[in-house]
Amino acid sequence: MKNTQISLEYEHRLWENGIHLVAGIDEAGRGPFAGPVVAAAVVFDEQSETLEGINDSKKLTPKKREKLYDVILQNAKAIGIGIVEPEEIDRINILQATYKAMRQAVGRLKLKPGHLLIDGRPIPDRIYPSTAIIGGDGKCYSIAAASIIAKVYRDKLMTELDSVFPHYGFAKHKGYGTEAHRKAIAKFGPCPIHRKSFSGVKEFVVEPEQMRDTKQVGKYGEDLAAYYLHRQGFKIVARNVHIGAYGELDIIAQKGEDLCFVEVKTERHSGGYGPPETWVDERKMKQLTLIADGWLSQRPELDLNCRFDVIGVTIRGNEHKITHLPDAFRPE
Repeated sequence: MKNTQISLEYEHRLWENGIHLVAGIDEAGRGPFAGPVVAAAVVFDEQSETLEGINDSKKLTPKKREKLYDVILQNAKAIGIGIVEPEEIDRINILQATYKAMRQAVGRLKLKPGHLLIDGRPIPDRIYPSTAIIGGDGKCYSIAAASIIAKVYRDKLMTELDSVFPHYGFAKHKGYGTEAHRKAIAKFGPCPIHRKSFSGVKEFVVEPEQMRDTKQVGKYGEDLAAYYLHRQGFKIVARNVHIGAYGELDIIAQKGEDLCFVEVKTERHSGGYGPPETWVDERKMKQLTLIADGWLSQRPELDLNCRFDVIGVTIRGNEHKITHLPDAFRPE
């Protein structure tokens, strides 16, 4: 059945007036407690066929959105995506972060649009001629397509981050304030991708200098290390791995053909013992080797280059420093 809610009326008006490159813009992720805000800009060729099923992303099932995402990627003339991370959302506020993501999305188009069709409020600086349409994702074809691109792209990011921060269930709720997510924040505290200025999160923020529990400090450092690895292109395979009575291995991460068993050491105050990444002694090396061997023995299908890395996290006030030592030691 043909989609009767979404139309090309806005685009046709512009095309008929000689404006051939029209970009629809929408965002995803203004309301969640965690993760980035993502904006998308989508330009269609005025001669291209209308794609059936395009609609406001909120009115589509996840399966339908993902299917249309691929179809839009194949058929759009140009697509740009903008991302603003949680720390910047906290710094400049979510509204300004949304505008910034939209500007990025337009700037990353591989062409210069003649007019923007924007869902909701207009972008204040108006670098390009634009039309703001309240409820545009349910009325305008290009905006609806942008809403699908932004939503699916962000959902994929949050699903990836689920393995980085496994305590919170990001793959299920994508960072929104569900009851399960609220309970996880109350139990484990916020992680590096939580929006610490948001109600529902800020009540549970404890600054590093105020942490009294060594386990809390350790988790904080491990979260920072896991996020660092993720940003460096590693896939987090597992965290806090226990095999038998040998203790715990903090992170297992993969990049290409390298499988890295990562020990994280966190220092909050200068204790005169040297940087934390140097704290792995021979006893700890043997312990980590036993855990890694036990984990690998359960996965004989893996054929990767294995190594042991150490990450030191040094915390001073609200600042932190990451020191990564790849291939830090080799088992005898």
